[in-house]
Amino acid sequence: MQQEVCWVQRSLPLVHPVTSFLRRSWRWEPLRLVSDLDYHARGSKMHDSHCTRRTFLAGAGTAFVNIGAGKEPVRRISTGLVKGRATAEPRVSAWLGIPFAAPPVGILRWRPPQPPQPWTGVRDATHFGASPCAPSMPGLSLDYSPDRMSEDCLTLNVWAPPNDGRLRPVMVWIFGGAFVMGSSANPRYDGARMAAEGVVFVSINYRVGILGSYVHPELSQESPAGVSGNYGLMDQIAALRWIKENIAVFGGDPDNVTIFGQSAGAFSVGFHLVMPQSRGLFHKGIAQSGAPLGRPSSNILLGRQAEMSKSGVDFARRMGAGSIAEMRRTDAMKLVKTYGFNWLFYPNIDGWLIPDHPYDMMATGRCANVPVIAGHNHDEGRIFPPLGNGSMTGLRTALSENYGTLASDMLRILEEQNVGNPAAMGQEAFGDIVFNWNSVALFTAMARVSRSYAYRFDYAHASSQPDSFVSGEGLGAYHGAEIDFALRTCRFKMPERRAEQEYLMRNLSGYWLNFARMSTPNGPGLPYWPAYQPGSGKVFRFGEGEPVLDDIAFRDRLVLLGRAMDNRIVEQS
Repeated sequence: MQQEVCWVQRSLPLVHPVTSFLRRSWRWEPLRLVSDLDYHARGSKMHDSHCTRRTFLAGAGTAFVNIGAGKEPVRRISTGLVKGRATAEPRVSAWLGIPFAAPPVGILRWRPPQPPQPWTGVRDATHFGASPCAPSMPGLSLDYSPDRMSEDCLTLNVWAPPNDGRLRPVMVWIFGGAFVMGSSANPRYDGARMAAEGVVFVSINYRVGILGSYVHPELSQESPAGVSGNYGLMDQIAALRWIKENIAVFGGDPDNVTIFGQSAGAFSVGFHLVMPQSRGLFHKGIAQSGAPLGRPSSNILLGRQAEMSKSGVDFARRMGAGSIAEMRRTDAMKLVKTYGFNWLFYPNIDGWLIPDHPYDMMATGRCANVPVIAGHNHDEGRIFPPLGNGSMTGLRTALSENYGTLASDMLRILEEQNVGNPAAMGQEAFGDIVFNWNSVALFTAMARVSRSYAYRFDYAHASSQPDSFVSGEGLGAYHGAEIDFALRTCRFKMPERRAEQEYLMRNLSGYWLNFARMSTPNGPGLPYWPAYQPGSGKVFRFGEGEPVLDDIAFRDRLVLLGRAMDNRIVEQS
């Protein structure tokens, strides 16, 4: 039986006399369970040695990393030299498509990520790496479609201002896409404008869909931990380890890392808050629309190992494969196309990487003690197919499945709120189940552990088209509408609204940047945003004017949903 492997750090000298003090590389040992005591003991030792390295970097200048200059900046990372390029933002450079792990192909498919191989010479890092393999979906209109997909996708991208000896805050963007699609190459995630504000911006790829979450008994037997799945989350952890090891070369502070993402990226932030292996790799989190805190199901992208393992056997049989060896020999895109746009496999509670239900872990303090920003958009469900597929009969059935004996109460509330036809009511219910309840639960739970800042995005005139199953106007503050404003990538297609959009973009991105710098969103020139107080029922509302405190939206619906799940946290919000 082959053993799974994960990387552990060992100091190894380099030829270069200065970088030998700084650089570490990875070697491999069999994967083993790490107790909390062992983890924290090792982590504290690593932190002590790293503080010395930070002090050295801050005081020694950057001559040793600025091997190149001008339009082709070159940096030495743990695996070799990388050549980046200038960007449209003056004094901001980008290094794109940097491998943070070995290609997860062949026998490495459905295994924890392994370390990237070193190279000789200077590696070109002026173009994005391939996007993760993902299916096409009839009826889904995409704002961005990758021009190149490959199983060899574990790369990341860095945007940075000039390295002047100061260590700057690091912001790590995790893309969304329901854990079945997505790409760090999406222009909406371009980090140049954020880097121009004095941070080091990183975006990462990770495995998605059947290649990122597949669960099968034979895979579990291969693992010393006795589990399978969650490979995409392991990829994210590997990227965060790479950042901790290498980001100082780009002027980033490895002790000031903010992870943030939208949709599946927000759910990922929620997972990192409770995964022991993520501890110490980030120091703040921003979750834009989502968290894995509700009842385990495909709706909230949280499953259970045993149930998925049965589905894994069925899928292998469907592929005509009698073993995992045969599955690993199957063409990646054939697997992806056969699997399609499905949610049989997604992050699962395996007792190891995700030890327990994330809500229970947060409620009992078994999570990262870090500040968070969390919130949702006003019209999350508008771009999705409705619960019940648009008919009243289908809606009643779907509500019964999700609300049990409280289904009629939910239907009554929707009717009283003049939501409209069954399709509109189904979309509102979908938004509550997947995004709204989970976001409110997250900022409430984390306010008890550390400090949280709660928001709602109400601006209904987004600057880009959504990834949507629905066409037409009137989508409101739809799922993902805030991304351009948070990342400073607005396209300003409506001249009559440009002034208000610029104001909103300055505010929202300004809060995000301040949070990355100082662990609070507040700073000069911005309206004061108070930390969330459980029981206040107040969130910071971003709309057409100045942001203001407002009541939690749809609270009566969310309370009802919580009762259906036997979880009263929203009632305490």
